[in-house]
Amino acid sequence: MESNKFAFAGWLAVVQAIIFPIAFVMAIIEQGIAAGLLKIDRPFFGPSDVLMLIFTAIAIYVLLMFKRLLNEHYEYHDLNLLIYISIWWAIMFQVIGLGLGYLMIVLWPVDKVLFAVLYLVFFAGAMVAIGIVDILIAIKLLKIKEHFSELIRAFAYISMGAGICEVSVLLSPLSLVLVPVSAIVLAMIFFRDRHQVEYV
Repeated sequence: MESNKFAFAGWLAVVQAIIFPIAFVMAIIEQGIAAGLLKIDRPFFGPSDVLMLIFTAIAIYVLLMFKRLLNEHYEYHDLNLLIYISIWWAIMFQVIGLGLGYLMIVLWPVDKVLFAVLYLVFFAGAMVAIGIVDILIAIKLLKIKEHFSELIRAFAYISMGAGICEVSVLLSPLSLVLVPVSAIVLAMIFFRDRHQVEYV
């Protein structure tokens, strides 16, 4: 039996699902330790930032493999551009986010109100942008949903829900809950040895 060449991407998607919540919990713990025990009141880069960089790198690989799966097993190329946009969004989100953090460290003490506004504008703009992309991905997949497996359809519905939350900005924290869920669904898609078209 031919080995599943997408299995490695599946395992990385599982790692992605695990890393994401760990990084958030770690960030909270880091801030608590810094403020409470070490009496550090200035921003800093910690292990959670490294984890998020690893998460982003894995996410990029997983997205590229999902594109490859759609191209090879379903001869579907309509998502290629949107996937590339998602990848560049992930890169820019990390670069700009880390850049703002570095500015705070270098310029400390800073005008906290000014940087709060900058972060808010950056976050809101980023969420609206990726929300639109997620919604478009879902629409394209659901438009011909009979062409895809049930797992890919489930991924489309998750993308739609995440996109709606992201575009609203206020509900964007809810979309964070869907990140590991989406990664697990992608893992299940990759782990299938046969990606046959299912007609319903």
